[in-house]
Amino acid sequence: MSKKLLSKFEKKMGFTPEIMSVAAKLDPKMGEFYEFCDFTIQEDGALSSKMKMLMIMVMGAQRHCKECVVSAMRGAYNKGATEAEILEAIRVVAVGGGAPAIAACKDALQMLKDKKFKKGTC
Repeated sequence: MSKKLLSKFEKKMGFTPEIMSVAAKLDPKMGEFYEFCDFTIQEDGALSSKMKMLMIMVMGAQRHCKECVVSAMRGAYNKGATEAEILEAIRVVAVGGGAPAIAACKDALQMLKDKKFKKGTC
């Protein structure tokens, strides 16, 4: 994966997800996949990129993936999601996925509480 693509994610999301950095070192061909992700998620379309990141956050919670929730929450915040929008999305997680899904949001909620989800942190 090219440094150009990694810096593109840094610019658009405010950080580079760790998995992307690792994948770039192990398999440069992953760049094609991440180019598709970039186009699909990072650009506004019928849905805003912010909304897409909130959707990804909820899907991560449904899969009980704490890292997915944190990464997507940070991306959504850096795309302009407010704390109220993030909390509402997490309430949707609670309704749709119950206790196991909301447990996956624990780290994200703590970051939100501590105001440690801002650009360039964590």
